[in-house]
Amino acid sequence: MDATTDRTTLQLRLRRRVEWVPVAALVLLVVWGIAVAAIVEGPNGTAGGIALSVVGVPLALVAVSCAGHLVRPLGVSADAHGLTVRLPLWPARTVPWSAVRAADASSGYVFVDCDAPVGKLPRTCRLRAAYRRIGPELGRLGGDGLCFETQVFDVDPAELLDAIRQYAPPGITITDETPR
Repeated sequence: MDATTDRTTLQLRLRRRVEWVPVAALVLLVVWGIAVAAIVEGPNGTAGGIALSVVGVPLALVAVSCAGHLVRPLGVSADAHGLTVRLPLWPARTVPWSAVRAADASSGYVFVDCDAPVGKLPRTCRLRAAYRRIGPELGRLGGDGLCFETQVFDVDPAELLDAIRQYAPPGITITDETPR
């Protein structure tokens, strides 16, 4: 609990066994840079260098995005206005309580069911993408929302649900089906 404001803030670091992913992405980015330099120096330098450079732009974006989780962990805050998510490389965005339908924890995930849009978070952010990918498999009714994966992020489902429960207005269903 933050004493200066009436808000609960959680820092969701990557689990130790997942931290190798951003490191591997950065190593891959360095290897790509070396490959571009080698191709530009070679006999097909112009065409090959341009092609490899263009192919590497998405790689660079993914690598930087992944590395962001090591430098600045995912932040989640709950207050009277809503649930605020601060991605490592994106400004904090608030999902107002009026857009939240339910929150529950089960099967290693914490789901927050929302009405679209989800606080103007990018569709490619891990929380939204996981909701779209995992939600239907676990019986979510579709729509939009956030999915906090306990296998990826060091998050205690009960702690996150308690923060939501503390500030959410009546009418939002909050259930915790995680084993104690």
